[in-house]
Amino acid sequence: MAALINSYFDVGKSKDITTLSSFFAPGQYFSKFDESPPYTRQNTDEAFMYEQARFANISDYEYKIDDLRIDLIGFIAIATFYLSYKGVFVNDYSFEGSTVRGRSRVTMVLGKFANEWKIVHHHASRLPEVGERHA
Repeated sequence: MAALINSYFDVGKSKDITTLSSFFAPGQYFSKFDESPPYTRQNTDEAFMYEQARFANISDYEYKIDDLRIDLIGFIAIATFYLSYKGVFVNDYSFEGSTVRGRSRVTMVLGKFANEWKIVHHHASRLPEVGERHA
């Protein structure tokens, strides 16, 4: 399962965005809350569209997964970790780029479908910058 999670984020490096939908559980079983707009619950099609745009428009993308914990409960797995990322978001219309970076708390719920693990739910929430954190 760790390999599946890494492969998902590797799409930002490889730009093989056609593979993104293969990570998600079938439509009625998938949901996502993200730290980026829109801040509403996304279904498979919406998540695919937003992730495709995000990964396609970021250059020099790097990520690091820290403190990965995977709890297996039968045919369900719950993965929690910290994700650090950085890159340059390129606006194709203005040919301008802006540096993006952040650190997020991530939870992924994975389910087994026909002997393949798929993401059933993905939730990311950005951690405040060091100066913004409270004790």
